[in-house]
Amino acid sequence: MTHTLNGPQVPDTAPATAAPPAPVKQRDAFFDNAKFMTITLVVVGHLWAQLRGSQAEHSAYMVIYAFHMPLFTFITGYFSRGYIRSTDKLRGLLPTVIAPYVIFTLLSRANLYFVADKPFPADQWLEPHFVTWFLAALVCWRLSAPLWRHLRFPVTTSVVVALVVGGWDLSSDKNVGHTIILLPFFVFGLTVDTELFDRLRRRARWWMGAPVLLGVFLAFYLWTSSYVDRRVTALSYWCDTYRDMKMSLPVGVAARLMAFALAIALGAAFLALVPKRRTWFTELGTRTMYVFLLHALVLKVFDYTKLLDEPAVQSRAGLVLTTLAAVGLSVVLASAPVRRATHWLVEPRVGWLLSKPAARHAAKPTNAAPAVPAVPAVPTVPTAPAAPAAPAAPAAPAATEPAPAAEPPTDRIIPSQASEPTIGQAPHPGEPSHRRP
Repeated sequence: MTHTLNGPQVPDTAPATAAPPAPVKQRDAFFDNAKFMTITLVVVGHLWAQLRGSQAEHSAYMVIYAFHMPLFTFITGYFSRGYIRSTDKLRGLLPTVIAPYVIFTLLSRANLYFVADKPFPADQWLEPHFVTWFLAALVCWRLSAPLWRHLRFPVTTSVVVALVVGGWDLSSDKNVGHTIILLPFFVFGLTVDTELFDRLRRRARWWMGAPVLLGVFLAFYLWTSSYVDRRVTALSYWCDTYRDMKMSLPVGVAARLMAFALAIALGAAFLALVPKRRTWFTELGTRTMYVFLLHALVLKVFDYTKLLDEPAVQSRAGLVLTTLAAVGLSVVLASAPVRRATHWLVEPRVGWLLSKPAARHAAKPTNAAPAVPAVPAVPTVPTAPAAPAAPAAPAAPAATEPAPAAEPPTDRIIPSQASEPTIGQAPHPGEPSHRRP
């Protein structure tokens, strides 16, 4: 408002300066690229599990299985850090994990019944089947996320749990075995130092990771011992107990530790190959759950109908073509049209089952006294102007005294004016049939 000399105030016509808009947080292309490349390895690995190829193909298969699920679990843990900071994130488990688990478990059972003509008892309807074990494990991992924040050595503790409990008969169920044995990779991603991880991945180059992957591939290719091959393959499935692998407890613990170290080395080498800038598949990396859940239904149809047993598919040319088909299937299932068509399956709208946040966080009544309503002011009556006063007689000169010194300002709060503190609110029937020897 502007004051004028002869009238009331008039409003300013100059526009107020608007606050700059908040910057929009950009997605990190590196993680979207990594997620799509990793889920593509999952699809390729599941397809190769049904093939009986050459020694080179089998060696590449073992390299993929040695790290692709640990890496996928690590990335999942890295993006589950919000479950540590706020329990409200647990509300998202229902629409994003639990509901898809129920839907795709039932679809997998229906696929098994109508395509493979294999009936199943009613008590197996909701048992994990094929890939849905990951959703069941994800519920357990994310529910435990707040616990790991309070531990002094969370990764070490999770490794001990995986080594000890992973050898009990309790984990003879493949689904329980997956959950326990892969737990350290989830905790590692959940608690890793983000600044250190960002510095390492920015400095990594493809020529650092390629020799590691190639060296492990050559080691698997030249290591043709059937005894070692069977046990390395069993370790790479991340679900078998020491008894299943015919290992004693000391040998099994040592072998599991070496498998953990190999998975970390191969996973770091693979991340060094991931592009750090936007690529043609960066957007596809935002829809990896669609690929993960939908590709299982497609591959199982080929498996149940014996199409993968055809000699043309099992040949070397068939291996190349099926590998390219697996990559193409990943691209198609991550596309926008497939997302629009299957959104109601992968991301069902079940928010109506959740309570409203406003109802859960309603303010609690306080013990403060109710505010006293203000008394309306009494209007004043205008009075007549007073008569001019007579000039006063000059006063006698008085002795001058020094003026009292001004009292310095004080920051002390008068108790009667101090505001009361506000009371804050409290604040194995489902496991895929691997045809490997």
